[in-house]
Amino acid sequence: MISSIFEEQLTIELEKVLLRPITADDAEDLYDIFSDKQVMKYYDRLPLKSREEADDLAKMFMDGLADKTMIRWGIEEKAGGKLIGTCGFFCISEDDKKVEIGYELRRDRWGMGIMSEALGAIMKFIFTRTDINRVEAFVEVQNVASMRLLDKLGFVNEGTLRQYERCRNELIDVTIWSCLRSDGVY
Repeated sequence: MISSIFEEQLTIELEKVLLRPITADDAEDLYDIFSDKQVMKYYDRLPLKSREEADDLAKMFMDGLADKTMIRWGIEEKAGGKLIGTCGFFCISEDDKKVEIGYELRRDRWGMGIMSEALGAIMKFIFTRTDINRVEAFVEVQNVASMRLLDKLGFVNEGTLRQYERCRNELIDVTIWSCLRSDGVY
């Protein structure tokens, strides 16, 4: 069952970065990331406007972990200890054996393979330490870089959901991607 992993050590050391649970001390770095309009261009929330909103975001990630409704890792650079992004899973369905992933990275770290390494580790974590069968990702149709990343990680594009959600005051189309345990990628 997936709920047992919330009691485990959740820090994952990778080549370039350390994945670790978000803390209140991360609020300043979260503000730097989530206030950047380019980073938030395809995100389902508006860029942060204040440090207080970053405090609330850190609390939401921490509460999700405490409530066992999500795991959101901070992506911390090994050199310097700076938080440069987050990634994790939420919308956990024990009955349907599925989760949804989400992620973002500071703009000045794009194209360096960091998110590929981080998400690959999370996928391995999900498929080796839980009984989850399906991992989903929803991506706006214009977000080509994110779709390339998911394709590289072995996800399958299952199609476009027309006017699927309201984002930035308009109904938008999103593509749905999945990776199944039986795909054997992880």
